[in-house]
Amino acid sequence: MNTNVKKSLISFTAAAALAVTGLGLSNTTSKAATTLQSAPSVVRTKNDSALFRNPSSDSKITGRALASNTSWRVAKAVQDDNGTTWYLVGSNEWVNEIDVTTQTAVTESASTKEDSAANVISTAKKYLGTPYVWGGKTPSGFDCSGFTSYVFKQATGKNIGSYTVAQENAGTTEAVSQASAGDLLFWGGRGSSYHVAIYLGNNQYIAAPQPGQSVKISTISGYFMPSFAVKVL
Repeated sequence: MNTNVKKSLISFTAAAALAVTGLGLSNTTSKAATTLQSAPSVVRTKNDSALFRNPSSDSKITGRALASNTSWRVAKAVQDDNGTTWYLVGSNEWVNEIDVTTQTAVTESASTKEDSAANVISTAKKYLGTPYVWGGKTPSGFDCSGFTSYVFKQATGKNIGSYTVAQENAGTTEAVSQASAGDLLFWGGRGSSYHVAIYLGNNQYIAAPQPGQSVKISTISGYFMPSFAVKVL
């Protein structure tokens, strides 16, 4: 099972904080960068670590940084022409190897994780049509985080927190494009998310949407695109 790791993102400036949009994995690298075949699954920051737009010390920083002593899932590792290794942890957001230590996530068997995800999804679907209720946390009515919290507790016994920001810390942060069935999808910046859903796979998710609606299945679209995902299972 993936270790539950805390995630914290800080900004260099208040203006930069306003520009935070969310994650959507991109494989853009500099021309000189060489993709490494072997990469750690997780890196942990030694200090407040700058994020770069490209895997190069000559690259511009994004205006954001990873807080000290937090762990982040790695999507890709490359080496630049100076021999420095860089880790992709967001949307064109790279961290330098000197700022982190590498880890291997603790995993369980693929079949066990698939069973857990299937249980989460089947439990979530039991509540299709349940009305949205602000602050609702029971089958008589759910809001978005009340729904995800209830489903995970019933399906896995896990307490993932009762509101969106707490649920961001229920697992390992990942880009939306890395999400698999049973993962949580979040809308809004990390630390200020305002909506959460359960990913079903095949570009679909289930959520308690908003007042006047009920728990339903929706398709991910550019009109209402999740910002990032969290792997709980």
